[in-house]
Amino acid sequence: MTATPEISLSAAVAGELGQPKPRWMPLEGNPEVLNKYLKNLGVKNDDYEFVEIIGFDEDLLAFVPQPVSAVLLIFPITEAHEQHRMKEFEEAAHSAPDCSQAIYFLRQTIGNACGSIAVIHAIANNLEKFQLDSHKPLAQFMETTKLMTPEQRAEHLKHAMDMATANDTIAEEGESRVIDREEHVNLHFVCFVSVNNELYELDGRHPHPIKHSVNLQQGQALDLLRSTKDVILKLIENAGGDIRFVIDLCAFHRMDILHRNMSKKNK
Repeated sequence: MTATPEISLSAAVAGELGQPKPRWMPLEGNPEVLNKYLKNLGVKNDDYEFVEIIGFDEDLLAFVPQPVSAVLLIFPITEAHEQHRMKEFEEAAHSAPDCSQAIYFLRQTIGNACGSIAVIHAIANNLEKFQLDSHKPLAQFMETTKLMTPEQRAEHLKHAMDMATANDTIAEEGESRVIDREEHVNLHFVCFVSVNNELYELDGRHPHPIKHSVNLQQGQALDLLRSTKDVILKLIENAGGDIRFVIDLCAFHRMDILHRNMSKKNK
């Protein structure tokens, strides 16, 4: 991550400044680091990877290989964004979750763990597509927490030392300066997934998944990449219209045979 560490408003909202809590080293939001993290967690598949989304124009989106199973958004926390989010949090606290029981959702109660939680959300909500090594951290975590509430999963993650080690080992391999676990960074990860052909934003700071309305014709499949783009453009508008609101975007997609063979040759 390239942002200068600082005590962020997001940290205060998440309660990080009010009480002691576990802290992990923050992941760097680039595909190379995230793909290494997949292996550390125990994802055995060679046919899925994160790639960078370099822009919102249709010509640029066309470069993103399909199908896309998840989209990660990495962005700086701004005052305008937090004010908008606080309204959403307050509304959500007094309303029933508008989401499918099929969604795997994990609350964030560990400092700097938003990157790891976003990756967990990406995998856990596409679990039928993956083979997980039963001796690695994620398979064990998923099996133990599959019937838990989001809050119970968060509590279990606090004590999952193998998950913490998998995170911190990769965090030390990023291209940017390694950030100490005690530092507060002003960047946040969220994950977008399609569950039952509906678009959900999974943000561990939020009380529950955020369902976004998408206009689809009867029988039409959700285009996760382009539907997510529309949501992000609204977030940019709420952030004052500054395109720099978006630090990075990564699509989690399945490689075809040609891309898979090229990837193996380049390793």
